[in-house]
Amino acid sequence: MPWPTIVAASFAYLLLLFAIAWWADRRADGGRSVIASPYVYALSLAVYCTTWTFYGSVGRAASLGIGFLPIYLGPTLLMLLGPLVLRKILRIAKAQRITSIADFIASRYGRSQGLGGLVALTAVIGVTPYIALQLKAVAVSFDVLWGTDPSGATGGLSLPVVLDNAFYVAVVMAAFAIIFGTRHIDAAEHHEGMVAAIAFESVVKLVAFLAVGAAVVWSLHDGPTELFATAAEHPEIRDLFTSAPALADGSWLTMTLLSMAAVLCLPRQFQVTVIENVDERHLTRALWLFPLYMLLINLFVLPVAVAGLMRFPDRAVDPDMFVVALPLAAGNEWLALLAFIGGLSAATGMIVVEAIALSTMVCNDIVMPLLLRARSAGWSGCTTCRRCC
Repeated sequence: MPWPTIVAASFAYLLLLFAIAWWADRRADGGRSVIASPYVYALSLAVYCTTWTFYGSVGRAASLGIGFLPIYLGPTLLMLLGPLVLRKILRIAKAQRITSIADFIASRYGRSQGLGGLVALTAVIGVTPYIALQLKAVAVSFDVLWGTDPSGATGGLSLPVVLDNAFYVAVVMAAFAIIFGTRHIDAAEHHEGMVAAIAFESVVKLVAFLAVGAAVVWSLHDGPTELFATAAEHPEIRDLFTSAPALADGSWLTMTLLSMAAVLCLPRQFQVTVIENVDERHLTRALWLFPLYMLLINLFVLPVAVAGLMRFPDRAVDPDMFVVALPLAAGNEWLALLAFIGGLSAATGMIVVEAIALSTMVCNDIVMPLLLRARSAGWSGCTTCRRCC
């Protein structure tokens, strides 16, 4: 597909996000909140599904079969088994005006500034590479769609910064986070525009993945029965239908527990689940809507992985890019573009919310305590006059 078309579609979509966020903020200023809906709240929780879901789940399924499921079983189990814990966290956060996961953990230990700073620093170190991976996924999918790197191997990493599409996506996302996130003085204030945009992105990436999955199953093949019957003729693919590849490394339980904790501990998830919650009653609807969303977005993961392995038996295409490569191979460039926009949605949603959550933690738990200590030290060390502080 010509790169001007891809770039134009990408920036048109990003401008649409700006328009939605601006509209939601204006509605909030007029006393008509857009996010005061259990459906918007539940959709905002789907920021959990990043490019790892949109692209990586297919890649993982191509090698481990159902081994991609623990990442989604954990959150589902937490939603079904832990509503009392979630409600308790919501009430504590509202009562104490909690602003981040670092603030919440510190509040459990006497508002320890040291602990809050440690949590914030750990989050920054741990999450920054994950943000970089989102940008890399955008670059790789762009190259695959453009046709400059059909294998998805380089992801534009050899290009100068000024020619790297991921650089411009990062700039736009930074602008979005500043305009609709960090401009708020009160960190505990709800980011109406951001939440509305994230909810919209959740719909886009779900529709995109379902469209690709449906096309793979019913356009490239004659339904799921024919697809899996043909795949069963290949011994290396037939093994993916069993639990053996998924259980071979013994990480099923570990991944399930880690993903269960991630719904509470990831900065972006704590931000949308706790900080952006405007009504505790919305959680009741989200307890089943969020698991339903994860079921739907993973419905075609294994069929797409199987179809990709049959279409590209020599692994000429990175399995992570099957979502874009399969429509391209079928000659359906517009569906491939929709898949790219879906992946862009998954990346931008994560980047924006994570950036706002991290900036809040860095400011409140690292920068401000250091400034206050420096101010205090300067005041006590002045022996001539105390007007300077």
